[in-house]
Amino acid sequence: MDIVKVLIEFIATFLIIYLVYYLIIIRRCKKDKKMVPAEVNLILYFYDIDIKKIDIYQMVKVVSLVTTFVISVIITIISVFFDNTIILLIFGALMSILVAIIFYRVIGRYYERQSKKETK
Repeated sequence: MDIVKVLIEFIATFLIIYLVYYLIIIRRCKKDKKMVPAEVNLILYFYDIDIKKIDIYQMVKVVSLVTTFVISVIITIISVFFDNTIILLIFGALMSILVAIIFYRVIGRYYERQSKKETK
């Protein structure tokens, strides 16, 4: 396992996924602030964040970076360590859910504090 190859694979995966995410999601949200991704809607709902008190476009960009990072890490780990398709799918699904929950919780807490700070 060559660390440079793994790093290049991760960076390439990250850039490709972020480019696709930017072209499909972020540009659409920039045009219409009501067209936010499902991840953002879930964070807004679970953490009771007032959309009027935060910059929703900034939040979409942060969530897209985190989502891209999570997907890139999972793809890189899977491509390096697993050959069996069944194990690959199970590991990928479980790790994606687990890592996304952790990162989205951090984002939710941050924007929850930002939303509460604006009211004071």
